[in-house]
Amino acid sequence: MACNTCNKISSQCSCPNNSLTTPCSYTNCSTGSERCADITCAECVSYCGTTFEIGSTGQVIRVETGERLDAIIQKLALMVSQGVGACTANDVHHAPYNVYVENITSTTADIVWGGVSSETDYFDVYLSAVTPVSWVQQNTSPISNTTLTFGVTGLAAATSYRLKVTSVDGGATCDSVEVIITTAAA
Repeated sequence: MACNTCNKISSQCSCPNNSLTTPCSYTNCSTGSERCADITCAECVSYCGTTFEIGSTGQVIRVETGERLDAIIQKLALMVSQGVGACTANDVHHAPYNVYVENITSTTADIVWGGVSSETDYFDVYLSAVTPVSWVQQNTSPISNTTLTFGVTGLAAATSYRLKVTSVDGGATCDSVEVIITTAAA
């Protein structure tokens, strides 16, 4: 438990209007500290309200009931960075959303994505050092538009990388957000 203010009662801290207490050593009671009593990761939170959309043709922003918060954040980040339209709007060919990496070892990682445009023909996966950025395509042939994961191999242990997924529709390409990982130590 963490609280924005601290009411010390001997060795206990408590949040105002809350009967819960924890030892002060586990609670950050400094000014500007965490306000949440509990932290939930974005990948475990879904939007449960009614599906809504806004925008005109070619610039539709749509949030679906059940859509994951991390996918919504990625979608909005792309829209802030690139504007609403080609590659970002829901009603045109767009980049995949909900891009993440799992099964990271010292030499491999699996990049996973969702939120795929119905207009996507295929995907490509790219890898780069964190800095300087220099993208290298990882797949040797196009990744089917029904495949939503790709295993990246040949990575160096204890090294940071950028990964992204590019969706292709004819000659048009749309880049996902760039996810940054660090491989495990050998």
